Amino acid sequence: MLNRNRKLKLYSRGNRQDVLVALFKGLTFKKGEKSMPSLPLNKKPDPLSTLPGPKGLPILGNLLQIDMQKLHLILEGWSEQYGEIYRFKMANKTVVAISNPSWIQTILKDRPDTYRRGSAIEKVGAEFESNGVFAAEGAEWQRQRHVTMQAFKTENLRRFYPELYKICERLKKRWQVFADTGQTIDIRKEWMRFTVDVTTQFAFGYDINLLEQEDDSFQRHLEKFLPVFNRRANAPFPYWHFIKLPSERAMEASLAVIKETINGFVQQTRYRLAQQAEATVQPANFLEALLLARDEAGEGLSNLEIQGNIITMLLAGEDTTAHTLSWLLYLITEHPAVQHKMQQEADAVMGADRLPQDMGVIEQFNYIEAVAQETLRLKSVTPLLFMEPIKDVEIAGISIPKGTSLMLINRFGALQEENFTGAHNFRPERWLEATPAACNHNRNASAPFGAGPRFCPGRNLALLEIKMAMAMVCKNFSVNRVETEQPVQEIFSFTMMPDNLMVKLAAR
Repeated sequence: MLNRNRKLKLYSRGNRQDVLVALFKGLTFKKGEKSMPSLPLNKKPDPLSTLPGPKGLPILGNLLQIDMQKLHLILEGWSEQYGEIYRFKMANKTVVAISNPSWIQTILKDRPDTYRRGSAIEKVGAEFESNGVFAAEGAEWQRQRHVTMQAFKTENLRRFYPELYKICERLKKRWQVFADTGQTIDIRKEWMRFTVDVTTQFAFGYDINLLEQEDDSFQRHLEKFLPVFNRRANAPFPYWHFIKLPSERAMEASLAVIKETINGFVQQTRYRLAQQAEATVQPANFLEALLLARDEAGEGLSNLEIQGNIITMLLAGEDTTAHTLSWLLYLITEHPAVQHKMQQEADAVMGADRLPQDMGVIEQFNYIEAVAQETLRLKSVTPLLFMEPIKDVEIAGISIPKGTSLMLINRFGALQEENFTGAHNFRPERWLEATPAACNHNRNASAPFGAGPRFCPGRNLALLEIKMAMAMVCKNFSVNRVETEQPVQEIFSFTMMPDNLMVKLAAR
């Protein structure tokens, strides 16, 4: 007999025979329906305890089965085994895992009224004094969202483009040396240098210029943050209140340096803006936009809110974009025909130019953008989203109490045949085709930037960086992967990054 979770999984895939089984057992839905199944009138939802999941140990639960660096792979594997909704335990904490993309979309769209980010994220962020719009909730989120979104307006990105061009030109010069010498490079670290330069310039107008110097101390300070944040946000209890690991002490020291740097720029920028007539000031960077912006009540952000949003911008901006660019290069070295087609597009659009001259040129890279979309589908750097309901809810016929930890397995649906034909194949053309009826192309199953009211505000900046950088690479270089003793691996550290990814460049 099918268990309840397997029944729901088969229902979502439209198997007619199992639809009848599910109806017989009490679920109601319409043929082809994609949303959460509803229950018949007068039928109570099942308790959380009826969900399947991996067996654990007393007290520890499933802790010993979980490697935090492979958390997303473990949860995706359990979803294959136990279905699209299951439960597991982190010591005494019950976690509900959900991988059905339609249910995930519903949850994301029902924020902030019904769901919020996992409360542990807000608590840990508050301890670090790094809570910006990413971790804020309720009315506080709505206020900060209104203010921070103003920084990502198209006109602000256009004003920033000359700085992006300058940074990309430095990258080209640096990589030309690598190409001339045949040097093997750790591509993830190279992209981190690039995105730190871009993000610090966009965030507070500071030219840190890691691409032209070997001192990467600021980058190393940033890199220490997310692994510790990830560990604490997923910990079953706040162990760091009693004992701190060496990596955590190092991270806290680095965070102090980051805060000191940020606050210095805040003071300088406040002073500079005070010398100008406010009505004539056009924000030149994210920090200026935060300082000048006002909410609907005419109020600005507090110093702590500004600090939190700058930290969020630095971490979210450099980390996720660098990892996406790294995965993109990995995929095109595995598929030379795709790399060649990107080079052809760069040649056709840019002509004799070695870099895109303006944003109008960037908008013409349709195939490069499709490659980026396919990379985000297969190698989403946000494969997991941490949520919880702010009131008792029902999901797929299961009663979920208020405050229950939810892990949304965000990438799983994008790798299923019912959502994308040839789901495990790297085929950028799928994003350019008028999809035939015989092919599956469910855009809602690939949500690397989230969905609903809390859709990532930095999406346009990230795509601008990616298209600009890849146009430069494809116009000037060919990229080949270098085999190492260890295979390229997916490592989860709040975001998902490649490990052991080494490449060589050849000038075109």
